[in-house]
Amino acid sequence: MKDILKKSIFYSFAIALTSQLSINWFTANFKISIAVVILAACGLLMSNFPLIPVTFLSAIGVFSMRMIVYWITHGHWTSPSHYMPEIAFYLCYGLLLHLYIRRFDHLSAAIHEKRNLTLGALILIDYLANFIELLVRLELSSLVLHMQSGIFLAAVMRSCLTWLVMLLFEKYRIFLIKKEHEERYQKLVLLFSKLNGEIVWMKKNTTLIEETMNNSYRLFETLRDSGADPALASSALTTAKDIHEIKKEYLLIMRGISEALEQELENDGMYLEEVLSLLKSSITNLAESQGKTLNLTYEYQKNFYTSSHYALLSIFRNLFVNALEASKTDTVNLSVTEVIEDGQAIFTVTDDGPGIPAEYIGEVFKTGFSTKINFQTGEVSRGLGLNLVQDLVEGELHGTIGLTSIPGRTVFTICIPLNELEVMSKLCLSIL
Repeated sequence: MKDILKKSIFYSFAIALTSQLSINWFTANFKISIAVVILAACGLLMSNFPLIPVTFLSAIGVFSMRMIVYWITHGHWTSPSHYMPEIAFYLCYGLLLHLYIRRFDHLSAAIHEKRNLTLGALILIDYLANFIELLVRLELSSLVLHMQSGIFLAAVMRSCLTWLVMLLFEKYRIFLIKKEHEERYQKLVLLFSKLNGEIVWMKKNTTLIEETMNNSYRLFETLRDSGADPALASSALTTAKDIHEIKKEYLLIMRGISEALEQELENDGMYLEEVLSLLKSSITNLAESQGKTLNLTYEYQKNFYTSSHYALLSIFRNLFVNALEASKTDTVNLSVTEVIEDGQAIFTVTDDGPGIPAEYIGEVFKTGFSTKINFQTGEVSRGLGLNLVQDLVEGELHGTIGLTSIPGRTVFTICIPLNELEVMSKLCLSIL
């Protein structure tokens, strides 16, 4: 109840203030203002707008404001009868608008499906409210043609303004929805790129699981043939069977994720500039969450369209995150360049971090290798990022990756055959 009262007072005060933007029409006291546009637009666009309370409070507020402004301007009060008819206008307008809105089960029907009808209804409501006010002021003398045509013209102009406000609001709402959908799409793309990277890693692990299962079975055979304790041989066989069951469940999970990803991969693609732009936004937000400032620049020779965008997203994201986490300063500078040479897309990713010690250069791409540790929690990085990058570059995209590093400058150089990346966009295909 308090919220409704606060809301009603707020909107009524806004309407009373804007009522001062008016012009005289026919008589000195008959004024046409745009204040009612607020009442109509809010009533039609806001589902919980307290139309009836605002209507009554606005009628009183506009009357009071007229009296106060007259007193301030002339130094004395005028007769209340000069502005009392305006109360009739607002009451009539608000009640008719309320009845019109109730005519529809939901507001969207009035605004979207019945937009032309709404404009006609607003003109009629405005005209009738003006007619009632003019009738109260001038009685039967208000029925002359030029007065009726005048208030009708005012109703058309003001209703068109209301309709325009509603249309602009609708366009703005659609813009916000579109922006929200774009942000959601970007998050989904990043999520799919992470899943795609995990699938690459899971496929690698299937080999390890298979080898572990075989080793367990060979251990069983060795123990059995050597006449060792039967309980030990049975334990080795049980382990092999358990690993086999784990492998089956593991493969089912991997297949489910892979099928979902394959369907997504078949139906989508991105331009290189979109990949880099999306990553820049994502990594910049990540840097801010860590209290750092990221300066990421990128240049490309060819903005090719690719269906391997998830692989590229995983590759670049892991390199960017590594640089961000390795930096000892609050400002991190990253750059990406792309050139095309001899049918190869050559990417260089450069950062200004502390560098990688020479003795680690040959180890950084190995599974589990990491120099990153959180000394507060004791948590050590999985050490999968660069190994995943190497697998994606060399295994999935049939390219190569190299690394040079000195303190203050680390450069990853990635070469991928352009025909492994570039495909024709759906737009081009549809044109052809």
